[in-house]
Amino acid sequence: MNPGKLADGDSAKHPKKLIFAPGDIQATTDPKTTPTPSLDASTAPAPISRLAAETLRSNASTPDSVTENDIVSHPARAHQFVSNPPLTISQMHPTNPLHQFHSWFCDPRLLPSSAPETCTLATASMPTGRVSARVVYLKELDERGWVVYSNWGSREGKGGQVFGNHADGEDTLSAMPEPGQDESLQEGLQQGNKWAALTFCWSNLERQVRIEGLVEPLSREESEVYWRTRERGSQIGAWASWQSKVLWSMEPQILIDRRRKSLDPTLRPQIPVDVDETDIDDGRALLEKRVREMEERFAGVEHIPLPPYWGGVRLVPESVEFWQGRRSRLHDRFRYVRVHAEDESAYRWRIQRLSP
Repeated sequence: MNPGKLADGDSAKHPKKLIFAPGDIQATTDPKTTPTPSLDASTAPAPISRLAAETLRSNASTPDSVTENDIVSHPARAHQFVSNPPLTISQMHPTNPLHQFHSWFCDPRLLPSSAPETCTLATASMPTGRVSARVVYLKELDERGWVVYSNWGSREGKGGQVFGNHADGEDTLSAMPEPGQDESLQEGLQQGNKWAALTFCWSNLERQVRIEGLVEPLSREESEVYWRTRERGSQIGAWASWQSKVLWSMEPQILIDRRRKSLDPTLRPQIPVDVDETDIDDGRALLEKRVREMEERFAGVEHIPLPPYWGGVRLVPESVEFWQGRRSRLHDRFRYVRVHAEDESAYRWRIQRLSP
């Protein structure tokens, strides 16, 4: 099939829009009774009816459709960033972005319940350059960088992207490399890509931090300190998980027939109490079997050891950008860029304002 060409005729010309400006459309109870106010800089965004929004999401729409024209004709409907005063250079740490991050991270408006440590880690495969991203949790911040912990053993996941793949087809990284160790010199290991990016988004503060730099592994001793703080179930789970390994796969034609007694996600029903009896096996049983095996393996073991492929990595920054929302999309952006000395043993930070 030609990429981008859909199977059914009309839809091929006008692809279905599943989401349109999420968060910008305010639902009302009845589009017929909702007046359209005259708009100026001081008025609130004109509400868009739920019916109009659902129509746009569910039907193929053309640029001249009445529904789309109705929605895009209100320039004030988009969310405006108004939580903060302008971000100026006097509010930025003069020499160190890590201290500036710490200041933002400790903002009392960032409640623990909002999980401000949540961030997105992006890595890229070599030599294809294919990028992938996943949500992780910041666990440590020190003078060298941001530390996250995870399973790095998968040949197809972030472990293979960062530390390299086994040329002989091994599924997992046999052991986390030690700091300063050249992983490419390890037998049978193809070169990885140490460049990565980490992004924090704090919507309630209308702030974002973007970090780009090089990944370095923590020592096993450092990783074990954090490992001992994890609850036993999480430790068992780390041993049980074949991260990114396919546990189950089925073609749609077969799946439709086999899941007749299963749940229909398109109806969004309440999950019944007998879901384990009505749903078909989708590979979860294999994972749970693996968990039971690990529980038996470590039965009676007080301190479960750290898996060789599990541990912490530090993102050592080369650039750190602090983004703060501002009305009319004139966002304030300051970026710290690492400037190396000639011998590479010393560096300083240069601060820049970026255009929104």
